[in-house]
Amino acid sequence: MSTSAPLRELIVRLWGEPGPDAPVLATLDALPGGYRPVETYAVVPSPANARFLVPIAGRAAAAATLTCYNRLRSGQVRATRRALGAGFRTGLAQRLLKHRLTVGVRSDIPAEQAADHLLGEHLRRVLDVPEIVFGLGVRPIDPNGKPTLQVFSGDGAPLGYAKIGWSPATKEMAATEASAVEAVATALAAADGPSPRVPALLHHGPWRDLLITVTAPLPARVTGHGEPDSPPEPGYALAVADTVSAGWERLTDMAFWRRMRDEVAAMGEEPDLADAMTAAMDGLEERHAELKLRIGRWHGDWVPWNVGHHGGELHVFDWEHSAPDAPVGLDLLHWRFQVALVLRGASLGTAVEAVESAAQTELDAYGVAAEARELLARLYLLEMFTRTHRLKRGGGGWNPALFPAMLDVLARWRP
Repeated sequence: MSTSAPLRELIVRLWGEPGPDAPVLATLDALPGGYRPVETYAVVPSPANARFLVPIAGRAAAAATLTCYNRLRSGQVRATRRALGAGFRTGLAQRLLKHRLTVGVRSDIPAEQAADHLLGEHLRRVLDVPEIVFGLGVRPIDPNGKPTLQVFSGDGAPLGYAKIGWSPATKEMAATEASAVEAVATALAAADGPSPRVPALLHHGPWRDLLITVTAPLPARVTGHGEPDSPPEPGYALAVADTVSAGWERLTDMAFWRRMRDEVAAMGEEPDLADAMTAAMDGLEERHAELKLRIGRWHGDWVPWNVGHHGGELHVFDWEHSAPDAPVGLDLLHWRFQVALVLRGASLGTAVEAVESAAQTELDAYGVAAEARELLARLYLLEMFTRTHRLKRGGGGWNPALFPAMLDVLARWRP
């Protein structure tokens, strides 16, 4: 049976490599002797073109994995999921969609040891619930991507999101998210004024060779941010910044800057990039070494698809790139950069122009002085270029939207 590469990779990530003595076997064929079935998924629409794995554990749960949080999604995606969810809720989809992924555990493994081998059983135990199911999308292969499971109870009630770190880079992101949501939620609980809602941390810890972070579910009727050209009002990002008390620092005194310097110094396998980054940073030090910037926490991925609205409140999720010691204002620049590059499909050059324009016209609301705005734009772009290299070095490839085009951007900054 033809199976897409993304589906094969996902199976290995969650259930391990197949083999004659494997404790767990996930197969698109019949389970061989010596294994007992424990989980079954509909492969939608087919193994060769898989887009969803839908648990066949009850109609309500199957439908929920497709339709929960649908208001966060775009119109076409929402319509597709709604139709599929209706099919699974009535049982029609189960009859029409014949392809199944069956997960079995070796028959000689006692039930009380299943959590040592089955991710679903492990999550059931750490979340302390009687029954658990999860559904997930089958995404294109991304060396820096993490399987993200929508976790539900047996009756379809959402229990949370589980992010699975499997490589050095993705494990670091899972750990960052866990520490960030815990710290930010605690600080915002005591804050005055408008502040975003942050999902609670339900679990964080290792399992086998993975690192797992589970956050609480969003409100069922949360809606997406419908105006990508209008970011949330500055008070929300400033409330996040104020969850730490870092004050004002000179460029060369900032931990953010020193960390970037160290990363660039370690880019020995990419000498052209290292030289260009070093030249850009040397130039900033020459011009702005004594300039002070306000330091605070940044979300790190402040974009339309990581925020939602419910009951007059802003819900912010996906904190895997957050840091507590960044110059205030970077989140606004990230929003403009990602809307241009990802949402609009613009070139890197156009996205850079969006950042530079936003720095000059919008950062006043974030308390950034006019003389610091060019510096902040450059710091943001250097952070993005460093992050791109960091993810590549952590087990993935280059992001083609940024590399090698970012070398041209750096070349334009040379005196």
